[in-house]
Amino acid sequence: MDYNQLPPFIRASRIFTENDKIKLAQADRLPTPQEVDEITGLPEIYELLNAFIGDQSSRNTHLQLKAKEYLQDNQVDMAWKVLLI
Repeated sequence: MDYNQLPPFIRASRIFTENDKIKLAQADRLPTPQEVDEITGLPEIYELLNAFIGDQSSRNTHLQLKAKEYLQDNQVDMAWKVLLI
């Protein structure tokens, strides 16, 4: 993926550094919707999704923060899954 093809919410994010964005852009492929759905049952993801019901802005911020943690561990695929929830 080209850097300019990153979704606007990622390019505009203040949570991600330029290096984070470059890592995301270098992904070989994006996860499928099924792969994204599969992670919603993981305890750390499930808690995030339920903690911010009704507050989409906070939910998105915390999902980006979680994705950043995965990026710091070089788990780019998992970061994408979190971002595509």
